[in-house]
Amino acid sequence: MKKNKIIVTIVFVAFVLALLFNESILTKAYPVYKVIGKDKIEESVKNFKTKESKHFIVRYQDSDSKYVSLIIDTAEKHYYEVTKDLGYAPKDKSIIIVYNNPDEMNKDFSLAKGENAMGIYLNGVISIESPSLWISPGQDVTKAFQYEGPVVHEFTHLVVDDIAKGNYPTWFTEGIALLEEYRQDGYEWGKDLSYNGEPYTFDQLENNFDSLDEMLAYKRAFQVTKAISDKFGMETIREMLRDLGSGMNIESSFYKETGLKLDTFVNNIKG
Repeated sequence: MKKNKIIVTIVFVAFVLALLFNESILTKAYPVYKVIGKDKIEESVKNFKTKESKHFIVRYQDSDSKYVSLIIDTAEKHYYEVTKDLGYAPKDKSIIIVYNNPDEMNKDFSLAKGENAMGIYLNGVISIESPSLWISPGQDVTKAFQYEGPVVHEFTHLVVDDIAKGNYPTWFTEGIALLEEYRQDGYEWGKDLSYNGEPYTFDQLENNFDSLDEMLAYKRAFQVTKAISDKFGMETIREMLRDLGSGMNIESSFYKETGLKLDTFVNNIKG
């Protein structure tokens, strides 16, 4: 226990130094921090049952046993497409925890009580709400879960986090996750939503993402990442993630890969 406290203290100091001086320190300390957080999450579900596939480990309770095959099939179906798009495959099997109690999921994944999330990614672990909590009676469970479910989105977060080593703005990882949903299933986030005025600027996405209208912020994040992919290809997004993993900031990375200023590019994308 004392040893763990020392490690946590060292990592915390490293994060403070990273924020003050150099993002590259963050990318070196982050993997250690993530292992500690992952161990804590796994300990919280040590009594859950386990089923493994080629690339995933699903932790669940008896009440959700009927959904496990669907979850695994969906995850495996999209595994190769996502890892090919982003140019990276996790070294270990990815953990998916199925919760039938949203408050327990929020507690284990550091989300405020009462907040609603169908899926959460944190510290190398994916959590999802039981399909029984959000798929309506009478719906085709398989179709609803594969098209509307959180597996592709959260697995993309996991891959992005691994490559960039925690060094990325929220809008970028959300945009990539929504882009992968679109590329895999044709699901376009916010297609029918309209901005109240001008679409969000780069400065708003970069500095105020969490305080913006959530639906419109996600829509804008999707539009920006899709525009990068459409103009420069997925290879540019892959290279940007690798740049971030080396400690570079996103504006420097975008300029390195495209020769353009990111704020100008974003602000010129129509809503």
